[in-house]
Amino acid sequence: MLPRLWIAYDFVSITECLRTLDAVLVRHPDGNIIHEIGRPTIMNAALVGVPIVAEFRARLCNGQLLVADFKGYDVPYSAEGRYYYAAGTDMITVMATAPDEAIQEAIDGARDEHKLVAFDLMSHHDEKSKAKRATALVGMGAELIGCHTGWNEQAVGKKPDALLDHVHHALRHSSARIIAMGGLTPDSVPRLRPYAEDGKLFAVVAGSAITHSDNPHATIDKFLKEIAKLPSVPAARDTPTLVTQSP
Repeated sequence: MLPRLWIAYDFVSITECLRTLDAVLVRHPDGNIIHEIGRPTIMNAALVGVPIVAEFRARLCNGQLLVADFKGYDVPYSAEGRYYYAAGTDMITVMATAPDEAIQEAIDGARDEHKLVAFDLMSHHDEKSKAKRATALVGMGAELIGCHTGWNEQAVGKKPDALLDHVHHALRHSSARIIAMGGLTPDSVPRLRPYAEDGKLFAVVAGSAITHSDNPHATIDKFLKEIAKLPSVPAARDTPTLVTQSP
């Protein structure tokens, strides 16, 4: 299968977020598109008492994966993840720099629930250190690793390219897959070919490139067109079954 398009909805306004989701789904109800509730949206929905996971889940009626990007750190399953899973989330995110004990709890919790967890490498560390951490996470049973360049990093011109190179090389002999995220546009997708050729690239994440576009539908079409040009891998390599397997 091809890498998936993963749309991140990072909104402060919950009304604007749900309006954007509704508009996207009218034209793109594709079952292979992943939809993510961004951390800003999760936090602001909680402040105004909106059950944001339930709102998203009710709108996703075509088997789409739903991600809660709460970037867990301490007790990411027992105090947070289990409740997001119960509310309808298929995947949660946990920071890769969390303590090993928290990492293991997140992996074990996802496996027990037959759900997914992705580990976000965004941190102050350099790319080599992040790749080393990715290797350690995979040793604990992690199967999805997010190569993430955050908003503040993007603001000073950073891109996920170098991190992708290091992590892809470090995980080349494992079954784990990587997620490209951070400032990506349709024009960025051809650069991801090396990570798709061996089936390592699970998803291409796009946030504001789509949600803040003057024409989100056209931008989604461009992403899908570029992703379709990437190498495909046999369906047997596709997640989400990987995270539920024994390490």
